[in-house]
Amino acid sequence: MANESSNPMSTGYPPDHDVDDVVVVGGGIIGLATAWQLLRQRPGSLVTIVEAEADVASHQTSHNSGVLHAGVYYAPGSLKAVLCARGRALMEQFCLDHDIPIDFTGKLVVAVSDAELPGLARLFERSTQNGVPGLRRLDRSELRQIEPAVEGVAAIHSPRTGVLDFAEVARQLAEEVVVLGGTLLTSWPVRSVQSTAEGCIVTGPGGAVRRGRQAVVCAGLQADRLAGDAAKDVRILPFRGSWYRVSQPLADRIRGSIYPVPDPSLPFLGVHLTRRVNGEVWAGPNAFLAFSRRTYKPWAVSPRDSLSSLGYPGFWRFAVANLGTAWTEFSHDVSARAYANSLRQYVPDVRASDLHRGPMGIRAQAMDARGHLIDDFLIRRDGNVLHVLNAPSPAATSSFAIGEFLAEKIDEETP
Repeated sequence: MANESSNPMSTGYPPDHDVDDVVVVGGGIIGLATAWQLLRQRPGSLVTIVEAEADVASHQTSHNSGVLHAGVYYAPGSLKAVLCARGRALMEQFCLDHDIPIDFTGKLVVAVSDAELPGLARLFERSTQNGVPGLRRLDRSELRQIEPAVEGVAAIHSPRTGVLDFAEVARQLAEEVVVLGGTLLTSWPVRSVQSTAEGCIVTGPGGAVRRGRQAVVCAGLQADRLAGDAAKDVRILPFRGSWYRVSQPLADRIRGSIYPVPDPSLPFLGVHLTRRVNGEVWAGPNAFLAFSRRTYKPWAVSPRDSLSSLGYPGFWRFAVANLGTAWTEFSHDVSARAYANSLRQYVPDVRASDLHRGPMGIRAQAMDARGHLIDDFLIRRDGNVLHVLNAPSPAATSSFAIGEFLAEKIDEETP
Protein backbone atom coordinates (compact mmCIF):
# COMPACT_ATOMS: atom_id res chain seq x y z
CA MET A 1 0.00 0.00 0.00
CA ALA A 2 1.13 3.57 -0.62
CA ASN A 3 1.80 5.98 2.20
CA GLU A 4 -1.18 8.25 2.78
CA SER A 5 -0.79 11.89 1.84
CA SER A 6 -0.32 14.42 4.61
CA ASN A 7 -3.20 16.43 3.19
CA PRO A 8 -5.68 17.00 6.07
CA MET A 9 -8.58 15.79 3.93
CA SER A 10 -6.92 12.43 3.31
CA THR A 11 -7.83 9.33 5.23
CA GLY A 12 -7.15 5.63 4.77
CA TYR A 13 -8.66 2.19 5.05
CA PRO A 14 -7.57 -0.17 7.83
CA PRO A 15 -4.17 -1.80 7.23
CA ASP A 16 -5.76 -5.09 6.23
CA HIS A 17 -7.83 -3.47 3.50
CA ASP A 18 -7.06 -4.97 0.12
CA VAL A 19 -9.76 -4.33 -2.49
CA ASP A 20 -11.80 -1.19 -3.11
CA ASP A 21 -15.25 -1.42 -4.60
CA VAL A 22 -14.30 1.46 -6.93
CA VAL A 23 -11.07 3.37 -7.48
CA VAL A 24 -11.65 6.82 -8.99
CA VAL A 25 -8.62 8.25 -10.77
CA GLY A 26 -8.61 12.04 -10.72
CA GLY A 27 -9.51 14.59 -8.06
CA GLY A 28 -11.05 17.18 -10.33
CA ILE A 29 -14.71 18.03 -10.08
CA ILE A 30 -15.84 15.07 -12.22
CA GLY A 31 -13.87 12.49 -10.25
CA LEU A 32 -15.04 13.98 -6.95
CA ALA A 33 -18.67 14.12 -8.07
CA THR A 34 -18.45 10.50 -9.23
CA ALA A 35 -17.12 9.32 -5.86
CA TRP A 36 -19.76 11.42 -4.06
CA GLN A 37 -22.56 9.89 -6.13
CA LEU A 38 -21.23 6.36 -5.56
CA LEU A 39 -21.03 6.82 -1.79
CA ARG A 40 -24.49 8.33 -1.56
CA GLN A 41 -26.04 5.59 -3.70
CA ARG A 42 -24.12 2.77 -2.00
CA PRO A 43 -23.56 3.61 1.68
CA GLY A 44 -20.70 1.61 3.10
CA SER A 45 -18.96 1.12 -0.22
CA LEU A 46 -15.18 1.28 -0.30
CA VAL A 47 -14.40 4.12 -2.70
CA THR A 48 -10.95 5.66 -3.13
CA ILE A 49 -9.98 8.74 -5.12
CA VAL A 50 -6.35 8.98 -6.21
CA GLU A 51 -5.08 12.38 -7.33
CA ALA A 52 -1.66 13.23 -8.74
CA GLU A 53 -1.44 16.73 -7.30
CA ALA A 54 -1.12 17.81 -3.67
CA ASP A 55 -4.67 19.12 -3.64
CA VAL A 56 -7.92 18.57 -5.50
CA ALA A 57 -9.17 20.76 -8.36
CA SER A 58 -5.66 21.77 -9.42
CA HIS A 59 -6.24 21.85 -13.16
CA GLN A 60 -9.33 22.43 -15.33
CA THR A 61 -11.70 22.69 -12.34
CA SER A 62 -9.91 25.79 -11.05
CA HIS A 63 -8.79 27.22 -14.40
CA ASN A 64 -12.03 28.16 -16.14
CA SER A 65 -14.46 31.05 -16.46
CA GLY A 66 -16.78 29.69 -13.76
CA VAL A 67 -19.88 29.74 -15.97
CA LEU A 68 -22.86 27.60 -14.95
CA HIS A 69 -24.26 26.83 -18.38
CA ALA A 70 -27.96 26.51 -19.14
CA GLY A 71 -27.63 24.37 -22.30
CA VAL A 72 -27.72 26.93 -25.09
CA TYR A 73 -25.12 25.53 -27.49
CA TYR A 74 -25.41 21.74 -27.37
CA ALA A 75 -26.92 19.35 -29.91
CA PRO A 76 -30.32 18.13 -28.65
CA GLY A 77 -30.13 14.57 -27.41
CA SER A 78 -26.34 14.64 -27.01
CA LEU A 79 -24.74 13.72 -23.70
CA LYS A 80 -23.75 17.36 -23.36
CA ALA A 81 -27.34 18.55 -23.68
CA VAL A 82 -28.85 15.88 -21.43
CA LEU A 83 -26.22 15.96 -18.71
CA CYS A 84 -25.93 19.76 -18.73
CA ALA A 85 -29.64 20.13 -17.96
CA ARG A 86 -29.56 17.51 -15.22
CA GLY A 87 -26.18 18.67 -13.91
CA ARG A 88 -27.19 22.31 -13.66
CA ALA A 89 -30.14 21.40 -11.44
CA LEU A 90 -27.97 19.20 -9.22
CA MET A 91 -25.25 21.86 -9.04
CA GLU A 92 -27.73 24.53 -8.03
CA GLN A 93 -29.06 22.30 -5.25
CA PHE A 94 -25.59 21.41 -3.98
CA CYS A 95 -24.58 25.07 -3.88
CA LEU A 96 -27.79 25.97 -2.07
CA ASP A 97 -27.19 23.23 0.50
CA HIS A 98 -23.59 24.32 1.08
CA ASP A 99 -23.94 28.12 0.94
CA ILE A 100 -21.83 28.40 -2.21
CA PRO A 101 -22.94 31.54 -4.05
CA ILE A 102 -24.23 31.45 -7.61
CA ASP A 103 -24.78 34.75 -9.37
CA PHE A 104 -27.34 34.40 -12.17
CA THR A 105 -25.90 37.12 -14.37
CA GLY A 106 -27.40 35.67 -17.57
CA LYS A 107 -25.95 35.06 -21.01
CA LEU A 108 -26.54 37.20 -24.08
CA VAL A 109 -25.73 35.59 -27.45
CA VAL A 110 -25.39 38.49 -29.86
CA ALA A 111 -25.80 38.64 -33.63
CA VAL A 112 -23.74 41.58 -34.88
CA SER A 113 -25.04 41.51 -38.47
CA ASP A 114 -28.03 40.33 -40.48
CA ALA A 115 -25.86 37.52 -41.85
CA GLU A 116 -25.80 35.98 -38.36
CA LEU A 117 -29.57 36.00 -37.89
CA PRO A 118 -30.17 32.53 -39.39
CA GLY A 119 -27.54 31.10 -37.07
CA LEU A 120 -29.14 32.87 -34.12
CA ALA A 121 -32.52 31.40 -35.08
CA ARG A 122 -31.05 27.91 -35.26
CA LEU A 123 -29.44 28.42 -31.87
CA PHE A 124 -32.76 29.55 -30.38
CA GLU A 125 -34.46 26.43 -31.74
CA ARG A 126 -31.70 24.20 -30.37
CA SER A 127 -31.87 25.90 -26.99
CA THR A 128 -35.64 25.51 -26.89
CA GLN A 129 -35.30 21.78 -27.59
CA ASN A 130 -32.81 21.59 -24.73
CA GLY A 131 -35.31 23.17 -22.35
CA VAL A 132 -33.18 26.22 -21.53
CA PRO A 133 -35.24 28.06 -18.90
CA GLY A 134 -36.49 31.59 -19.51
CA LEU A 135 -34.99 31.87 -22.99
CA ARG A 136 -36.01 34.98 -24.97
CA ARG A 137 -35.34 36.48 -28.38
CA LEU A 138 -34.40 40.15 -28.27
CA ASP A 139 -34.25 42.94 -30.81
CA ARG A 140 -31.61 45.67 -30.76
CA SER A 141 -33.35 47.88 -28.21
CA GLU A 142 -34.20 44.97 -25.91
CA LEU A 143 -30.65 43.64 -25.86
CA ARG A 144 -29.36 47.10 -24.95
CA GLN A 145 -31.73 47.19 -22.00
CA ILE A 146 -29.96 44.10 -20.67
CA GLU A 147 -26.42 45.07 -21.73
CA PRO A 148 -26.24 48.81 -22.49
CA ALA A 149 -22.58 48.57 -23.54
CA VAL A 150 -23.31 45.97 -26.22
CA GLU A 151 -24.20 46.55 -29.88
CA GLY A 152 -25.97 44.02 -32.09
CA VAL A 153 -28.91 43.57 -34.41
CA ALA A 154 -30.54 40.86 -32.27
CA ALA A 155 -29.78 38.44 -29.45
CA ILE A 156 -31.07 35.57 -27.39
CA HIS A 157 -31.01 35.86 -23.62
CA SER A 158 -30.55 33.01 -21.15
CA PRO A 159 -31.31 34.47 -17.71
CA ARG A 160 -30.50 31.27 -15.79
CA THR A 161 -26.90 31.16 -16.94
CA GLY A 162 -24.86 31.84 -13.82
CA VAL A 163 -21.33 32.04 -12.46
CA LEU A 164 -19.78 30.35 -9.45
CA ASP A 165 -16.48 29.06 -8.06
CA PHE A 166 -16.17 25.44 -9.21
CA ALA A 167 -12.99 24.96 -7.16
CA GLU A 168 -14.98 25.71 -4.01
CA VAL A 169 -17.56 23.13 -5.06
CA ALA A 170 -14.73 20.61 -5.51
CA ARG A 171 -13.31 21.36 -2.06
CA GLN A 172 -16.73 20.84 -0.48
CA LEU A 173 -17.13 17.59 -2.41
CA ALA A 174 -13.75 16.35 -1.20
CA GLU A 175 -14.74 16.96 2.41
CA GLU A 176 -18.05 15.18 1.93
CA VAL A 177 -16.43 12.18 0.24
CA VAL A 178 -14.32 11.64 3.36
CA VAL A 179 -17.29 12.18 5.69
CA LEU A 180 -19.25 9.59 3.70
CA GLY A 181 -16.49 7.05 4.26
CA GLY A 182 -14.42 7.46 1.12
CA THR A 183 -10.65 7.71 0.91
CA LEU A 184 -8.82 10.57 -0.77
CA LEU A 185 -5.18 10.06 -1.65
CA THR A 186 -3.38 13.14 -2.96
CA SER A 187 0.16 13.33 -4.35
CA TRP A 188 -0.58 9.89 -5.83
CA PRO A 189 0.16 10.06 -9.58
CA VAL A 190 -1.21 7.06 -11.44
CA ARG A 191 1.15 5.25 -13.78
CA SER A 192 -1.26 2.69 -15.23
CA VAL A 193 -4.78 1.30 -14.92
CA GLN A 194 -5.26 -2.35 -15.83
CA SER A 195 -8.49 -4.31 -16.08
CA THR A 196 -8.18 -7.91 -14.88
CA ALA A 197 -10.52 -10.88 -14.65
CA GLU A 198 -11.00 -10.18 -10.95
CA GLY A 199 -11.28 -6.39 -11.14
CA CYS A 200 -8.60 -3.80 -11.80
CA ILE A 201 -5.16 -2.71 -10.67
CA VAL A 202 -4.23 0.97 -10.38
CA THR A 203 -0.48 1.47 -10.11
CA GLY A 204 0.83 4.63 -8.53
CA PRO A 205 4.04 6.19 -7.23
CA GLY A 206 6.91 3.86 -6.46
CA GLY A 207 4.95 0.85 -7.65
CA ALA A 208 2.24 1.30 -5.01
CA VAL A 209 -1.00 -0.42 -5.97
CA ARG A 210 -4.70 0.10 -5.36
CA ARG A 211 -6.83 -2.88 -6.24
CA GLY A 212 -10.46 -2.40 -7.07
CA ARG A 213 -13.42 -4.33 -8.30
CA GLN A 214 -13.90 -1.49 -10.78
CA ALA A 215 -12.27 1.83 -11.64
CA VAL A 216 -13.39 5.11 -13.16
CA VAL A 217 -10.68 7.18 -14.80
CA CYS A 218 -11.39 10.93 -14.84
CA ALA A 219 -7.86 11.99 -15.70
CA GLY A 220 -8.54 15.02 -17.89
CA LEU A 221 -5.37 15.99 -19.71
CA GLN A 222 -3.84 12.57 -19.04
CA ALA A 223 -6.92 10.56 -20.05
CA ASP A 224 -5.56 9.07 -23.27
CA ARG A 225 -2.33 7.95 -21.62
CA LEU A 226 -4.16 5.90 -19.01
CA ALA A 227 -6.76 4.52 -21.43
CA GLY A 228 -4.47 2.42 -23.62
CA ASP A 229 -6.39 0.67 -26.39
CA ALA A 230 -9.63 2.32 -25.27
CA ALA A 231 -8.19 5.55 -26.71
CA LYS A 232 -6.34 4.12 -29.71
CA ASP A 233 -8.41 6.20 -32.16
CA VAL A 234 -8.30 9.48 -30.23
CA ARG A 235 -5.61 11.73 -28.77
CA ILE A 236 -5.88 14.41 -26.10
CA LEU A 237 -4.76 17.75 -27.49
CA PRO A 238 -4.04 20.39 -24.83
CA PHE A 239 -5.34 23.83 -25.82
CA ARG A 240 -4.11 26.78 -23.85
CA GLY A 241 -6.71 29.43 -23.08
CA SER A 242 -5.69 32.88 -21.85
CA TRP A 243 -7.92 35.56 -20.40
CA TYR A 244 -7.69 39.32 -20.22
CA ARG A 245 -9.03 41.14 -17.18
CA VAL A 246 -11.23 44.09 -18.14
CA SER A 247 -10.42 47.21 -16.15
CA GLN A 248 -12.71 49.89 -14.77
CA PRO A 249 -14.78 51.76 -15.75
CA LEU A 250 -15.65 49.49 -18.71
CA ALA A 251 -15.95 46.42 -16.46
CA ASP A 252 -18.71 48.13 -14.48
CA ARG A 253 -20.78 48.36 -17.65
CA ILE A 254 -20.70 44.62 -18.35
CA ARG A 255 -23.53 42.95 -16.45
CA GLY A 256 -23.32 39.28 -17.44
CA SER A 257 -21.87 36.94 -20.07
CA ILE A 258 -21.67 38.12 -23.69
CA TYR A 259 -21.18 35.40 -26.29
CA PRO A 260 -21.04 35.27 -30.11
CA VAL A 261 -23.28 33.34 -32.46
CA PRO A 262 -21.22 30.18 -33.12
CA ASP A 263 -19.85 29.64 -36.60
CA PRO A 264 -20.25 25.91 -37.37
CA SER A 265 -17.31 26.07 -39.77
CA LEU A 266 -14.92 27.08 -36.96
CA PRO A 267 -13.59 24.81 -34.19
CA PHE A 268 -13.72 27.37 -31.37
CA LEU A 269 -16.27 29.81 -30.05
CA GLY A 270 -14.59 33.17 -30.55
CA VAL A 271 -14.30 36.25 -28.35
CA HIS A 272 -16.58 36.58 -25.36
CA LEU A 273 -16.90 38.31 -21.99
CA THR A 274 -17.85 36.96 -18.57
CA ARG A 275 -18.66 38.73 -15.32
CA ARG A 276 -17.35 36.35 -12.69
CA VAL A 277 -18.81 35.58 -9.29
CA ASN A 278 -16.19 37.81 -7.61
CA GLY A 279 -17.25 40.77 -9.75
CA GLU A 280 -14.29 40.75 -12.11
CA VAL A 281 -14.92 40.77 -15.86
CA TRP A 282 -12.77 38.50 -18.02
CA ALA A 283 -12.41 38.53 -21.79
CA GLY A 284 -11.66 35.14 -23.30
CA PRO A 285 -10.36 32.53 -23.26
CA ASN A 286 -8.79 32.09 -26.64
CA ALA A 287 -7.58 28.64 -27.75
CA PHE A 288 -4.08 27.83 -28.94
CA LEU A 289 -2.10 24.60 -28.84
CA ALA A 290 -0.23 24.17 -25.53
CA PHE A 291 3.16 22.48 -25.54
CA SER A 292 2.76 21.26 -21.96
CA ARG A 293 -0.27 19.57 -20.44
CA ARG A 294 0.26 20.82 -16.90
CA THR A 295 2.48 23.94 -16.79
CA TYR A 296 0.64 27.24 -16.54
CA LYS A 297 3.13 29.44 -18.29
CA PRO A 298 2.25 30.72 -21.77
CA TRP A 299 5.07 29.10 -23.72
CA ALA A 300 6.12 26.26 -21.43
CA VAL A 301 7.38 23.22 -23.33
CA SER A 302 7.27 19.57 -22.34
CA PRO A 303 9.09 17.42 -24.92
CA ARG A 304 6.78 14.48 -24.25
CA ASP A 305 3.60 16.55 -24.54
CA SER A 306 4.85 18.41 -27.61
CA LEU A 307 5.73 15.19 -29.41
CA SER A 308 2.35 13.72 -28.48
CA SER A 309 0.57 16.57 -30.26
CA LEU A 310 2.96 17.29 -33.13
CA GLY A 311 3.47 13.62 -33.87
CA TYR A 312 -0.25 12.94 -34.21
CA PRO A 313 -1.48 12.92 -37.84
CA GLY A 314 -4.86 14.25 -36.78
CA PHE A 315 -3.28 17.42 -35.44
CA TRP A 316 -1.75 18.31 -38.81
CA ARG A 317 -5.01 17.64 -40.62
CA PHE A 318 -6.73 19.91 -38.11
CA ALA A 319 -4.05 22.59 -38.40
CA VAL A 320 -4.13 22.73 -42.20
CA ALA A 321 -7.92 22.99 -42.18
CA ASN A 322 -7.87 25.82 -39.62
CA LEU A 323 -4.88 28.00 -40.49
CA GLY A 324 -6.94 31.20 -40.42
CA THR A 325 -8.44 30.40 -37.04
CA ALA A 326 -5.02 29.49 -35.66
CA TRP A 327 -3.62 32.86 -36.72
CA THR A 328 -6.56 34.68 -35.14
CA GLU A 329 -6.19 32.75 -31.86
CA PHE A 330 -2.44 33.40 -31.84
CA SER A 331 -2.88 37.12 -32.44
CA HIS A 332 -5.46 37.29 -29.64
CA ASP A 333 -3.01 35.53 -27.36
CA VAL A 334 -0.07 37.87 -27.91
CA SER A 335 -1.85 41.17 -28.54
CA ALA A 336 -4.45 42.92 -26.39
CA ARG A 337 -4.96 45.30 -29.31
CA ALA A 338 -5.93 42.42 -31.64
CA TYR A 339 -8.33 41.03 -29.04
CA ALA A 340 -9.86 44.44 -28.47
CA ASN A 341 -10.33 44.89 -32.22
CA SER A 342 -12.34 41.64 -32.39
CA LEU A 343 -14.27 42.41 -29.22
CA ARG A 344 -15.21 45.87 -30.46
CA GLN A 345 -17.89 44.45 -32.78
CA TYR A 346 -19.83 43.58 -29.60
CA VAL A 347 -18.63 46.32 -27.23
CA PRO A 348 -17.74 49.36 -29.34
CA ASP A 349 -16.12 51.26 -26.48
CA VAL A 350 -13.47 48.66 -25.64
CA ARG A 351 -9.86 49.69 -26.12
CA ALA A 352 -6.63 47.75 -25.79
CA SER A 353 -5.86 49.73 -22.64
CA ASP A 354 -8.98 48.18 -21.03
CA LEU A 355 -7.51 44.68 -21.30
CA HIS A 356 -4.83 43.42 -18.95
CA ARG A 357 -3.11 40.05 -19.04
CA GLY A 358 -4.98 37.60 -16.84
CA PRO A 359 -4.71 33.91 -15.93
CA MET A 360 -4.58 30.94 -18.25
CA GLY A 361 -5.91 27.42 -18.32
CA ILE A 362 -5.30 24.27 -20.33
CA ARG A 363 -8.30 22.39 -21.65
CA ALA A 364 -8.24 18.73 -22.60
CA GLN A 365 -9.76 18.19 -26.03
CA ALA A 366 -10.03 14.79 -27.67
CA MET A 367 -9.30 14.64 -31.42
CA ASP A 368 -9.62 11.76 -33.84
CA ALA A 369 -7.07 10.76 -36.46
CA ARG A 370 -8.96 12.65 -39.17
CA GLY A 371 -8.33 15.89 -37.30
CA HIS A 372 -11.89 16.28 -36.03
CA LEU A 373 -12.47 17.58 -32.52
CA ILE A 374 -14.73 15.24 -30.53
CA ASP A 375 -17.69 17.45 -29.77
CA ASP A 376 -19.59 15.40 -27.20
CA PHE A 377 -18.61 13.81 -23.91
CA LEU A 378 -16.86 10.52 -24.63
CA ILE A 379 -16.95 7.64 -22.13
CA ARG A 380 -15.69 4.15 -22.90
CA ARG A 381 -15.43 0.89 -21.00
CA ASP A 382 -12.38 -1.37 -21.00
CA GLY A 383 -13.39 -4.44 -19.01
CA ASN A 384 -13.76 -3.33 -15.40
CA VAL A 385 -12.58 0.22 -16.10
CA LEU A 386 -14.60 3.22 -17.31
CA HIS A 387 -12.59 5.93 -19.05
CA VAL A 388 -13.80 9.53 -19.40
CA LEU A 389 -11.95 10.41 -22.61
CA ASN A 390 -13.52 13.75 -23.46
CA ALA A 391 -15.12 16.16 -21.02
CA PRO A 392 -14.90 19.72 -22.37
CA SER A 393 -17.30 22.50 -21.42
CA PRO A 394 -19.96 22.17 -19.99
CA ALA A 395 -18.28 19.41 -17.97
CA ALA A 396 -18.06 21.42 -14.74
CA THR A 397 -21.73 22.39 -14.98
CA SER A 398 -22.59 18.76 -15.76
CA SER A 399 -20.27 17.18 -13.19
CA PHE A 400 -22.91 15.87 -10.77
CA ALA A 401 -24.88 14.37 -13.67
CA ILE A 402 -21.72 12.89 -15.21
CA GLY A 403 -20.95 11.32 -11.83
CA GLU A 404 -24.49 9.96 -11.64
CA PHE A 405 -24.19 8.61 -15.19
CA LEU A 406 -20.88 6.90 -14.41
CA ALA A 407 -22.26 5.40 -11.20
CA GLU A 408 -25.06 3.85 -13.24
CA LYS A 409 -22.58 2.61 -15.86
CA ILE A 410 -20.63 0.81 -13.15
CA ASP A 411 -23.70 -1.31 -12.47
CA GLU A 412 -23.82 -2.51 -16.07
CA GLU A 413 -22.48 -5.97 -16.71
CA THR A 414 -18.89 -5.89 -17.90
CA PRO A 415 -18.01 -7.52 -21.25
